[in-house]
Amino acid sequence: MSNDTDLEKLNSLFGSYKAEWLRSKIFDLFAEPSYFPELKDNRPCVLEGGRGTGKTTVLRGLSYQGQFALVKKNLELFDNNDYIGLYQKSDTNQVRAFSGGGLSEDVWTKIFSHYFNLIISRDILIFLKWHYDIKPSDEKLTNFACDLIARSLNITEKADNQEKLLDLINLKFVEFQSKINSPKEDILSISSLAGVPIGIITEQVLLLNQFKNKIFFILIDEYENYEDYQQQVINTLIKHTTEFYTFKIGVRELGWRIKHTLNTNELLHDPADYVLIRIEKDFQDSYFSEFAKSVCQQRISQLFSETSESIQYDIESSLESMTIEAEAIKLGVEKTDYFISFSSIPVEEYDKVSHLSKLYLYFIAYWAMYHKMTLLVAINNYLHNISEWDQRYGNYKYEMLFKIRKGRGKGGIQKYYSGWSTYVKLAQGNIRYLMELIYRAYENHLRENEPLHKPVSVKNQTKAAQDTGEKNLMELEGLTKNGAQIIKLLLGFGRIFNVLSSEEGKFAPERNQFSFENSEGLSKECQDILTSAIMHLAIIRIPGNKLSEEENTREYLFTLHPIYAAFFVFSHRRKRKLTINQEDFLGVINTPKESIKSLLEKFKINIDNDVRRPLPSQLSMFENYYND
Repeated sequence: MSNDTDLEKLNSLFGSYKAEWLRSKIFDLFAEPSYFPELKDNRPCVLEGGRGTGKTTVLRGLSYQGQFALVKKNLELFDNNDYIGLYQKSDTNQVRAFSGGGLSEDVWTKIFSHYFNLIISRDILIFLKWHYDIKPSDEKLTNFACDLIARSLNITEKADNQEKLLDLINLKFVEFQSKINSPKEDILSISSLAGVPIGIITEQVLLLNQFKNKIFFILIDEYENYEDYQQQVINTLIKHTTEFYTFKIGVRELGWRIKHTLNTNELLHDPADYVLIRIEKDFQDSYFSEFAKSVCQQRISQLFSETSESIQYDIESSLESMTIEAEAIKLGVEKTDYFISFSSIPVEEYDKVSHLSKLYLYFIAYWAMYHKMTLLVAINNYLHNISEWDQRYGNYKYEMLFKIRKGRGKGGIQKYYSGWSTYVKLAQGNIRYLMELIYRAYENHLRENEPLHKPVSVKNQTKAAQDTGEKNLMELEGLTKNGAQIIKLLLGFGRIFNVLSSEEGKFAPERNQFSFENSEGLSKECQDILTSAIMHLAIIRIPGNKLSEEENTREYLFTLHPIYAAFFVFSHRRKRKLTINQEDFLGVINTPKESIKSLLEKFKINIDNDVRRPLPSQLSMFENYYND
C-alpha cells in the first residue's frame, strides 16, 4: 500500500475516536471493558467519567441495536439476553426548551415528566416494531393493553392495536413539541403522571411470550445536560424502579449535580439505590491497559492486514520506547557541564564510578553542586553510602531528564514522551485520548514516509503527544461557560509545573499537584471554575486524606490532566504537591504574569533576573501571554 492509502486507512480506524463518528462501525470495533458485566445487572447503575472515557460506546453497546449487531444480527442469540436496552442521549437543545415562558419550575416539572413518559413509551413501541419486522410470529400487545397504555399517557383517541398506538404516540409527540414552543398554552391538560406510563408499558410488553423474564434497561447518556429539576424527575424514577425496568446512566464527573428525588428529603445512595462505576478512578492501570490494548489491537491489525503475513505486530511493539538512561543520552547528557565535570578529576577517582550510567554521573555532579560539595567529596560519599545514593537516584532520575536541555532555547525536544505504557498514563483512563495519541503518532510516522512495519519513533510519538495536548487545549475555547478561564488556568499551571521541573536547585522532585490551604473557605467563583475544569478534563482531582461528599471539590489534590504534560513539558506521573490558596488560583487566571512569578517565588524560585526564560518551542505561540 502507498502511504496515502495507509493514511486514509489510519484515519478510518483511529481518526474516528468519537463514538458518534463511527456510526454503525462502532459495534464492529466494540470491546467489552472489565466493568461491562456489572452494567448487565438489574440494579440501576451510574457510569461516571469524562468525555472520551467510553461511556457512549458502552451504553450503545447495551442497547438492543448494539446487542443485535454484536451477535452478528442473529435474533435467536439476541433473544438469549435477559435485558432490552433503550438508548437515549440527553439533547441540550431539547431539555433546555423546558424552561421560561412564564411558567414556574413546578409546572415545567410536570411537563418534562410527560415528555419523558412519551419518549420512553415511543422507544419501547419502536423496539416492538423492530423485533416484529424480523420475527413476524411475535405475540402483539392486546387491544386492552394498548388502550391502557394510551390512557396512561392521556391519549383519548382509541388505540385499537400496537401499530395504531405507535402512530398515536408519534402524533402526540410532535403535537407536544409544537406546544412547548408556546409554553403559555395550557399543555398541562394533556400531561401524564411521572413514571406511570413507563411502568404500565414495560409490564405489558414483558407479559408477551417472547419477552418474558426480561427487563428493560433505560440507557441515558450525557446526564449532565439535564437541568437540575429534570435530574430530580429521573432520580425519582431511579429510586423507585420496578421489576420491569431499570436505569443505566452515563455522566461526566460532577455532572450529576442533584442527588435527591422530587422529595428533597429522599436521597439516592450508593450502593443502596444504584451502583457507581468511576471509569477513570476504578478502571486504571492494568485494567485500562488491557482494555485499551484490545480496542487498539483490533484497529492496528486491520492497518497491517495487507502487509506481509510473516510480520507479527502488536500495538505495544508499534510504539518505540526507551529507558530513562537511554533517554538521557538521547537528550545529550554527555554534553552537559555536570557530566563534563568528571573529566577534571583524576582518572583513578573516575574509575571508581565509571560503571554507573551517564545519568547517574550527571546526578552525582548535580547533587554535589547544590549541596555545596566538591565532586570528589560526593564520589567518596557515594562509595560509602551506595544504597542511600541508589534510593536517592531512584527518586530523582526522572526529574533529571527535564534539566538536561535547560537553557537551550526553543530548539529541539526537551523531554520525550513515548512507549505504550507512557501513552496509557497520558490518557489517564480515557480511551479517546489514547486513540488520538496513536492516530497522531502514526500520522507523523507515515508523513515521513516510514514503512508501517517499522515502530513509530520516540520523536514522532512526542510530537504527537504535544499536538494532542495543544488541540485539546484550544478546543476548550469553544466552551460557553468558563472556557477562557480554563485555558488561562492550564496555561498558568502548565508553565508553573514546567519551570518547577526544569529549574535547578535543592528541590523535591516532580512537583505537579496542588491542594488548597483553608479549603473550607473556597469561594463560589473558585468552586465553579474548578467544577467546570474537572468536568471538561482540564484538571483531574485525586482523593486526599479527608473525604467528604462526592460532589465537594475541596478535600482533594488537583493536577492538570496528563494529556497536557508533553505540551507544557512536565512530569505526567503523580508525585508531590504544592499548597496554594484561592487567591493564587484565581490570580493565575486573572493576572497570569504577576501570579506565576509570585507563585514561583513562593516555591523558592526567584525569576527576577530571568523573567523571559526560554519557553519550550511548542509554547512559543503564547510568548506574549507569558512575558508581556
